[in-house]
Amino acid sequence: MNELDEAIVMAVAERSDEGVVALSGGVDSALVAQLAGRQCVVVGVSGSHDLLRARLVADELGITLHEELIDQDDIEEALRRVLAVIPDKDPVNVSIATTLYFVSRWAGRNGEELILAGQGADELFGGYSRYLHTETLAKDMEEDFRKLPRQIARDQAVAGLFGAYFSLPYLDPRVVDAAQAIPAEMRVMDGVRKRPLREVAARHMPEEIAQYEKKAMQYGSGVMKEIERLAARKGFKKRLKDYLDEELINIPSAVPFDGSPSDGNNVYLP
Repeated sequence: MNELDEAIVMAVAERSDEGVVALSGGVDSALVAQLAGRQCVVVGVSGSHDLLRARLVADELGITLHEELIDQDDIEEALRRVLAVIPDKDPVNVSIATTLYFVSRWAGRNGEELILAGQGADELFGGYSRYLHTETLAKDMEEDFRKLPRQIARDQAVAGLFGAYFSLPYLDPRVVDAAQAIPAEMRVMDGVRKRPLREVAARHMPEEIAQYEKKAMQYGSGVMKEIERLAARKGFKKRLKDYLDEELINIPSAVPFDGSPSDGNNVYLP
């Protein structure tokens, strides 16, 4: 575990000379925030889980936290801009991208180009709840990891709207190698997801923060619910995909995914 700890510490250190950390309050972003020692930003609708959780974590760790509040008008504009640039335009990808839109908007408005984030930790360490019930854990994790370049393309496209980019310490090759050297059944073990990452995190922060489990960003921020409300208001209740398809028709600038970025193993090292 020392090898993984050292790899994460080094990966964060090499990326923390500037920028801001996207903090949602989960172990992934909390560890990056703690190690980076940078100011942080959390996004969400008023009263959302992530806003409340990030405040608690920032207070506990002594981190400077900025809040970007989201309202319904913000969602509609963000949705249209996101649909124009991301590769996959299904509800899950759109809601994640819309959440990251607000992180990127804050960065752009405040002169920050680099955004440190915890993406990749779920695929690398076993963060998805379905991993608790699968009989093919190693295969599932490997397949999900291989999908990361497309997710990174999504996130970087959104950040680019504001002249920013995401830097991802967990996808540093040293971290990837150290994590993948740990058998899958030890990364998800005894009902605990991302167990190795939590063990590392517990060395750098209170145990309660290291062990805390939270919802995905699109739910914790309240963004998915706001998108669903917007769709229902426009006559697409319970038909979110149809609403997104309808919106897409009205966005002539929307472009298909061209396969980038692509740079061999370094695709994970923005």
